[in-house]
Amino acid sequence: MNMTVKARASLPVRIIIAVIAAISIAVSALAIVNLASVSNYNQATNSLNANIKASQQQDADFDKLQTQQQQTDAQFREAGAAGVLLLPNVRSSIEHNAAISAKLTESIRKKIHSMQDSGKSDTDTAIEGGQSVTDGNQGNGSTLTDEQRQKVEELLAQNAQSTQSDSNDSGSAAKQDSDGTSSPAKPW
Repeated sequence: MNMTVKARASLPVRIIIAVIAAISIAVSALAIVNLASVSNYNQATNSLNANIKASQQQDADFDKLQTQQQQTDAQFREAGAAGVLLLPNVRSSIEHNAAISAKLTESIRKKIHSMQDSGKSDTDTAIEGGQSVTDGNQGNGSTLTDEQRQKVEELLAQNAQSTQSDSNDSGSAAKQDSDGTSSPAKPW
């Protein structure tokens, strides 16, 4: 029995099959890259929509929102990283939403900056206002009643007496300790 193995297809057919297989592998790789980018794009778009809604609320936490928006910008960059390998409509959608995301990020940054500036000016105004109220009270006399004034004076007098007695006690304790005739002063 003389068996020889003979190829079932001729050489040109085998070459065509190999080319088709290579093209199929390349197309499937592009499809995988596009699917991954679309998945990242969808996540980033959902985050962008949530951030837009949150930024329109009255009690929005702009510091937290800025951090979330920076993460969203990073997601759009990751989604568009494949660049030329992406289908044109996928690439244009990513670019469009990335531009909107960048505008929102800039808007949030400006709001934070303006809030910090207005916070400083509010603090300055409050300080200036407090000084003017204090100055006004000095010109008009005290707003304390006679009874309140008497209590304040009594408290100041008691405070002065306790301060003097504390300094006298510590001084006498130090003198007694140097003589060695008495026990050391107890801190309580």
